[in-house]
Amino acid sequence: NGVVKFYFGTAKSEIAAGADDALRHVVMAVNEGKKAVISGFHDSTGDLAKNEELAKLRAFAVRDALKGLGVAEDKIELKKPGTGSNAEARRVEVTVN
Repeated sequence: NGVVKFYFGTAKSEIAAGADDALRHVVMAVNEGKKAVISGFHDSTGDLAKNEELAKLRAFAVRDALKGLGVAEDKIELKKPGTGSNAEARRVEVTVN
């Protein structure tokens, strides 16, 4: 559906080792002429500033991984982190369009 989700451990910003397939899907879409829009999410509990910073670091981790796989910077857009439900909070979504 054009959205690839990356999930992170509590208080972690490292991409999981099993994320290679998801990264490849994004790279293939970008190679087909699409753009990757990256959004980090966090839950509504705890310190808001820390949560927003962590969401940003997670988005940067996904961006850096895509760049490392050859995706040009002009094909990547970062969006301001959002708040999600606790069940889906520790994630980064990449929308390809």
